[in-house]
Amino acid sequence: MNLLNRKKSKKLTEAEVRKRERIASLAATTPNTINYTELFENGLMHIVENEYSKTFELGELDYEIAGEDEQIDTVVSYAQALNSLDKFSRYQLLVRNKKIHNSILDNYLVPYQADSNDIYREEVNEIITEHFEQDQKNFEIKKYATFSTQATNVAQANRQLNKIVQNFEKRFNDADAELSITDLGYMGRLRLMNSMLRPSKKLNLSYIDILLSGLSEKAFISPNRLEFFENFFKIDNHFGKIIFIREYPQTLEDQLIHELCDSGHELAISIHAKPYDMVQAKKDIQNKEILNKAEIVKQQKENFKKGIPDDTISDLAMEVKKTTKELVREMKEGGQKMFSGIFAVMLIEDSKEKLDNAVQDVQDIAATWQVVFDDIYQMQEEALNTMLPIGKPYLDVEMSYMRDMTTNNIASQIPFTTIELQSKTGQYYGQNQMSRSLITIDRTNDLNTPSGLVLGSSGGGKGMTVKWEIILNLLRNPHDRRIIVDPESEYLPIARAFGAQILDISAGTKNHLNILDMANIDLLDNEDRNENLVKEKSNLLASLFESVLKSFSDEEASIVDRVTRLTYEEFQEKRETPTLVDWYNILGQQPEEVAQNFYIKVEPYAIGAQNIFSHKTNIDLTAPFIVFNIKQLDDRMKPFAMKVILDQIWKQVVENQGKKKTWLYFDELQLNFDTEENANWFWKLWSRVRKYGAIPTGITQNVSTLLEVSAGEKMISNSEFIILLRQKLVDLQHLRNVVSLTPELIKYVGEKVPKGTGLIYAGGTKVPFENPIPKSTALYRLMNTDA
Repeated sequence: MNLLNRKKSKKLTEAEVRKRERIASLAATTPNTINYTELFENGLMHIVENEYSKTFELGELDYEIAGEDEQIDTVVSYAQALNSLDKFSRYQLLVRNKKIHNSILDNYLVPYQADSNDIYREEVNEIITEHFEQDQKNFEIKKYATFSTQATNVAQANRQLNKIVQNFEKRFNDADAELSITDLGYMGRLRLMNSMLRPSKKLNLSYIDILLSGLSEKAFISPNRLEFFENFFKIDNHFGKIIFIREYPQTLEDQLIHELCDSGHELAISIHAKPYDMVQAKKDIQNKEILNKAEIVKQQKENFKKGIPDDTISDLAMEVKKTTKELVREMKEGGQKMFSGIFAVMLIEDSKEKLDNAVQDVQDIAATWQVVFDDIYQMQEEALNTMLPIGKPYLDVEMSYMRDMTTNNIASQIPFTTIELQSKTGQYYGQNQMSRSLITIDRTNDLNTPSGLVLGSSGGGKGMTVKWEIILNLLRNPHDRRIIVDPESEYLPIARAFGAQILDISAGTKNHLNILDMANIDLLDNEDRNENLVKEKSNLLASLFESVLKSFSDEEASIVDRVTRLTYEEFQEKRETPTLVDWYNILGQQPEEVAQNFYIKVEPYAIGAQNIFSHKTNIDLTAPFIVFNIKQLDDRMKPFAMKVILDQIWKQVVENQGKKKTWLYFDELQLNFDTEENANWFWKLWSRVRKYGAIPTGITQNVSTLLEVSAGEKMISNSEFIILLRQKLVDLQHLRNVVSLTPELIKYVGEKVPKGTGLIYAGGTKVPFENPIPKSTALYRLMNTDA
């Protein structure tokens, strides 16, 4: 960007002058090394003469865990995108393998609070730290595409580049690849170049700061010292080298970039590709064929004179014959284009010895793929500019470094590996089984909807997985609320350890929940205010009686509907909330014989031994941690109890919306899906609590039960957070109809996978995970219920 030519709008103030001087003092003295002319505010770069470029960050694709067909689709999509480029454009892929500093670990550790729970915080921090230091590769891979075009002015360059990128993205994503392409803009492009030119320094200035300085932005991204030698360079206190592929096999493997990034070295990979004029390229190939045939005939004649067999032809001539024939075939049948390109790698280390070792490591890795890297002599400055996201291969002045490449040669160099699940504000869930990277997810901020499911067969590790999330959340976010519906007393140990209010819900208990309680209508949104809440209560009561009675007729359902309306009408005048006892008394006043018979049938649940939900609520539901223990409840009552509890929870969520986060856990989720009607009722309330800011999680070992009803299918397909643990074969078959699982993914959730391992699905990304808890820890003893 040429800031010196910008018109000054007004005289600078004294403070602005001082700031300008301070910023200018940060400028380096080597900006002329960077070979472009001007960088505009929108990120458009004028390279030289009539060449312009823009740089974009490429998203990630799950290439490694995709099936073979999906991998082929990705390569084909990439090839089609490359083929969309015309002879006036260029493409540069830049892959940055950058070291992650240990400071990022601080984002995931749990702060100590000087209380009795610090013993758990210490163990959590030790587990995360150990996995980070020993297993995490501590490198992140970022990918950038720079597109260049020829234009006569800035406006034309912008139009052409935008069209080139749109076509490239469309071609790539026509096969549902879902590759994101994000414009870096002015500051993003500068920060990327700064990270390559000043390895240990961040660019903390803004566009306005640079504008105020009156200097070119090059002055702030250039190193203070830059020396070029025969085949390496010094950049401040670091040593750097750029090498290029001199020889490669006819078919390059798709793992080369991945293995180079796995070398344990910080590096940059730059692949440039400029399409040939295909008409001219075909003519050139035909000319090569003609000349090569003439050379073969000449050799055959000479062989005849010397008495040598006709088929004794030089290796070079035969190789040219084979190559040109293959190129013609690929262009005719495979839709291949020809490109002039280069594949180069830049390594920077803090000593010459480390640099030499790093170069040797890269060459050794490449050799396993029959790829030969070689030095670039006397042209390290041109090589450095070729690496930068400028969009021009400055080594093309020396054609010995450039190679003819087909579309497939370039497309096979897939920069995509595995999508990571890592959020700076996220909670630790384990490690990626493939990359060994930490998995951190912020369910409330990273996902469109935070509701989730934990699905796994018996013995698969559901309890340990859910308890880890609950405990870590308790330690990280003590001000959030947590409510657990616990049908099997699975969570009582952690409830006691963390001072939860444990509510035993069973026959004879003194804890009561009023089934006729309603949410505060003034706090509901417009959609819920328009709902017939009395009708919903009638449906809830009908569901109760259908669950617990041997028979429940349509006539009785009609009576329930009438009595419910009458009850709320009467108590609305009294400005009181009715109870089931009040409802029962009004039922007794109905004249029909069916009503009187029904009055006798429901007596146990209104005023008899099963009157758990018949009286005014007498428990405090505002406690920060509540566990509803329903293990002792009659099995016929459990599904209904879950409904009443959820109804009460919804009332609490409405009251607390916007004040506190409420985490909800429903174990044995299948109890709510025993009938289509119950499933629909639960799904509706589940969606409601989510709408009012709660974070619900369902846990079940009976996936098939959920999938047998449409509400269960909707729950799974609409959940953006799913943990899949060991699954039975029959459940896997059902799941595949709702969740996309390739054969490569299925092996992580099969019947024989270790306990506590599986897949985490978050926001469309699926990652194989594991999270072993050392048996020697207090955490393990607290969480383990197998003993």
